[in-house]
Amino acid sequence: MKSFLFFLCLVLFCYDLESKKIFNAKSFELSNGLKVVVVENPRAPVIAQMIWYNFGSSVEKRGKSGLAHFMEHLMFKGTKKFPNDFFSKYLSKIGGSENAFTSYDYTAYYQIFPSQHLEKIIELEADRMKNLILNKKNVEIEKKVILEERFQRIESDPSAQLDESMRSILFPNNYYGRPIIGWKHEIEELNYDDVMSFYQEFYSPNNAVLVLSGDITLPKAKELVKKYYGNIESSKKKKDFNLREPIFKTTTSVELKNKNVKQQIWKRIYRAKSYNDSVLDSLALDLGMKILAGGTSSILYEEFVNRQKIFSMIGGFYQGLSKGDGYIYMYAIPNGEIKESEISKNIEVYIAEAIDTKITQEKLSLEKKKYFYDSIYGMDGILKPAEIIGEALTIGLKLNDIENWNKKLKKISLDMVIKELKEFNQNKNFVTGSLKN
Repeated sequence: MKSFLFFLCLVLFCYDLESKKIFNAKSFELSNGLKVVVVENPRAPVIAQMIWYNFGSSVEKRGKSGLAHFMEHLMFKGTKKFPNDFFSKYLSKIGGSENAFTSYDYTAYYQIFPSQHLEKIIELEADRMKNLILNKKNVEIEKKVILEERFQRIESDPSAQLDESMRSILFPNNYYGRPIIGWKHEIEELNYDDVMSFYQEFYSPNNAVLVLSGDITLPKAKELVKKYYGNIESSKKKKDFNLREPIFKTTTSVELKNKNVKQQIWKRIYRAKSYNDSVLDSLALDLGMKILAGGTSSILYEEFVNRQKIFSMIGGFYQGLSKGDGYIYMYAIPNGEIKESEISKNIEVYIAEAIDTKITQEKLSLEKKKYFYDSIYGMDGILKPAEIIGEALTIGLKLNDIENWNKKLKKISLDMVIKELKEFNQNKNFVTGSLKN
């Protein structure tokens, strides 16, 4: 009886959730252009603060790759009021944590901390938006750190080198073809004047979205954000400018041989639509890719790993949260040496067959349930709402899109998924890569 009542309550809860907004977020904007989103969740005395700048490597001039990521590192160097690593030490002292990351389309900084320290954390983040102090010495020291980071992440990793090369071919006309961390020879040439000009031009309230999630109320957020950000002047905001990519009319393959490679890897990256093109179409494509290639329960894994046993691993995913083109990433690891052309043909032929015969309503319903329950887990956390909302807003979606995601999810039909997968299978805008010994 208790089990039945629990199940009934769960069903009623989920049904009610579908009809409500996911985060019930509230928003406001300051006169200087700073957008603020508040997600009230008083279940624990903890707050996550994330500030999202709506630029990443996208705004770098040609020849200055890696500048946005370089600037991210330097944002921890201190201000006149709070010098050196005061911010980080303060967080550590109160039991908080912090991190930052740079992407093609955004740069984000976050802290998680006990809610009684809210005012100080807001003050510290606002202060470094415009009052950062740098000198030539610490810029040069940090450059060495970044070059070492590039060595560890890319130059000592053949798989990462192959990905970097494939993206540069797939996006020949766009910043998506440049590595976020930057090309080594261009990082080496970056200097104090470069980073200070970048900081002064782009770090401003009208280029940012501040998300506060957790034990906070909207009135308190308004009071403190206006107090510490209200007098910061906005800069001249530059319009996002994306060059269109050429349509591929040739088949492009890249091969990288490295003596440290122990196992052959096949890869393919496609240019694809983004959520900015259509939320519904992108949702359908995402669900379809999860059914087709998402993990050990996917159709491709079942066929090539479990049944044919010619691969030890196969998978793929769709990433559409971008201002410009999205992409689809596919990979396979053969059990023995197989020609790249043979791997490609096997996968292409089977995908065409699977779209017609293996994509079922049962599989779609299962993926939609997973998607739906992920939104429940996201609601329950502190940092996750700030991550989801901040990323979506900075790439161009609206708060209403995020809050009503589950309503859009309900609209996705089997026909929509199959249509998107067929378009994907006919997409010739891809680069194939092969990693060998």
